[in-house]
Amino acid sequence: MKVLSLADVKGEEIVPGAVRKVLVYSDNIMMVHNEAPPGGKLSHSHPHEQMGYIVKGKAKLTASGKEVILKVGDSYFLESNEHHEFEIVGDESAIILDIFNPPREDYLPSDYKV
Repeated sequence: MKVLSLADVKGEEIVPGAVRKVLVYSDNIMMVHNEAPPGGKLSHSHPHEQMGYIVKGKAKLTASGKEVILKVGDSYFLESNEHHEFEIVGDESAIILDIFNPPREDYLPSDYKV
């Protein structure tokens, strides 16, 4: 069993004002806590499947030629290598939990060994 408190995780700023915290993970799956201010934007793709859940705030998700506004309680799934863009919209910061399969190697701590 692995248990981890969000308060014990050191964050990493990924774009100005946006902080990523890698929570529990294994060789097969990873959970990541993201907090970003209004206007924060990220556009990319990666070979990992990704699903997420909106805990706080709103985000515009653009993928596969579609655009949707995600709000608290919404979840989403992105295929491997599916290009996507998140933009935090509204007046408050957003908190998004992401799950990746397999884990994002580029997010793993340097002392992690498979």
